[in-house]
Amino acid sequence: MDSKLFSLGFDPIFLIAGLAAVSLIALVISLIVNIRTIKLWHRYDRFMRGKDAESLEELLNRIVLDFDDLKNRQENIDEQMKNVLTDLKGNIKKTAVRKYNAFKDVGGKLSFSLVLLDGDNNGIILTCIHANGPSFTYIKEIIGGESYVSLSAEEEEALSEAKEYGWYE
Repeated sequence: MDSKLFSLGFDPIFLIAGLAAVSLIALVISLIVNIRTIKLWHRYDRFMRGKDAESLEELLNRIVLDFDDLKNRQENIDEQMKNVLTDLKGNIKKTAVRKYNAFKDVGGKLSFSLVLLDGDNNGIILTCIHANGPSFTYIKEIIGGESYVSLSAEEEEALSEAKEYGWYE
């Protein structure tokens, strides 16, 4: 009885060698997969060590609840911050001072113009003119960065500086 294997037209040793090569490749792949599985198992074991599934679930639930609590707190803080910034809009935020000699015979730059503005450039200019005799103090209202009363050059400089270089925008 002749085998059909011999009637294929090639030597059966090649078929056996090919099957052995495929088996060897399958064995190598199987070893690689097993090594990776063992490594994954060790990582899982380290992760779960000291924790059972219930305590891990409780831990995750507590983390989610803490996160929700933090999110609510952050929303409250954001709302409070918005209210604080709204309240601060009317506070003095921009200032400037110009010292100068109002008269040639008086030295020491004892005269000054002080500008105090809020976030909308509303405020005052306080000017003190020092002389050898009496000194004079003036206050001028500023609305929207403009004065409805004429300003001296020093007052204009101080107002421009306060509007331009104020510490709060």
